[in-house]
Amino acid sequence: MMKSLSDDAIHRQGGDLRGLAGDAYLDLGTCVNRYGPPSAVRVALRELDVQRLRAHPYEADSLFRATYANYLSVDPELLVSGRGITEFIRLLARLLPPAEVAVVTPDYTDSIRWFPNHLPPRDGAIDTVETRLARIAEGMARYGYVVVSNPNNPLGLHIPAAELAEVCRANPTSTLIVDEAYVDFLGGGRRQSMAWAGLSNVVVLSSPNKLFGIAGARTGALWTPDERLRTAVAAQRLNWPLSYVDSVVAIAALRETGWAERTLTRLLANAEAMEGLLARRYRGVVKGAPVHYRFVASADPQRDHDELVRAGVVVRVFGDDQAGRVPGLRITAPTDDEFPRLAAALAG
Repeated sequence: MMKSLSDDAIHRQGGDLRGLAGDAYLDLGTCVNRYGPPSAVRVALRELDVQRLRAHPYEADSLFRATYANYLSVDPELLVSGRGITEFIRLLARLLPPAEVAVVTPDYTDSIRWFPNHLPPRDGAIDTVETRLARIAEGMARYGYVVVSNPNNPLGLHIPAAELAEVCRANPTSTLIVDEAYVDFLGGGRRQSMAWAGLSNVVVLSSPNKLFGIAGARTGALWTPDERLRTAVAAQRLNWPLSYVDSVVAIAALRETGWAERTLTRLLANAEAMEGLLARRYRGVVKGAPVHYRFVASADPQRDHDELVRAGVVVRVFGDDQAGRVPGLRITAPTDDEFPRLAAALAG
């Protein structure tokens, strides 16, 4: 008989199923594209030259950076590559004066963990695009740096780049640090990045891991025209920021842009259909999010989480005892083949 997650499920980062007995679960707790990785990654791994593993990965960093810069259509000289967005959040937390940095919450786990100054919604209300934008403006007027995920994790709300750019121009002495882990899931994707805003007081954190389904390969990048900050971050990395295997996997994936477009179309359609099913069961669904996951506000998220686990579906759960969080569930859209299983669980 399947068991629910232990009581610490509410404190686990998404995708960690080690607290579950057995393996008969549909994991919708992590926001990685469930269609991934593309077949080109499997081919690259099969053809991997194992002799290259003997040598230190001197070229892994530069090869990934060049490929990712081409994918993003940005100047590679403005990129610093590293082991996912999480690494850059921790490096920035180490480099920037804590009193000068604030994060607009709710937000990503490591952002709220490593930046102690939080800008939460008033009275614990569920955010809107407008309320988040207002807090970003208030934060940039008060702090030297403001951190925000856009599209937001976990709510899925997206603030148009033009509106963020207007706030940045109005606060030239403050820098906006934007976690764009999910910008690729938007229509127009990369063109909606703040890297296209033409502003010097912007830092963009990005990664191919979510869209291409390669979260096990820890790759990502920091982009900024701020040479001082870019140099300081690069100096804090390990001697070889990426492994040879990480680089091989990410480069193979990044070349599969056609695959990404096709799977994204299917995933977003399933997310819209999933929203309809969620709204029939829960009252707190954040509707109309332009990404592949949905947030459900809940007064008792652990109960809702455990009910779905008993039906064989794992989702991400957030508790009201966690700073920077809104209590509820975050649910990632399944593939076409997986959708009936989620529908049955929600109807049960």
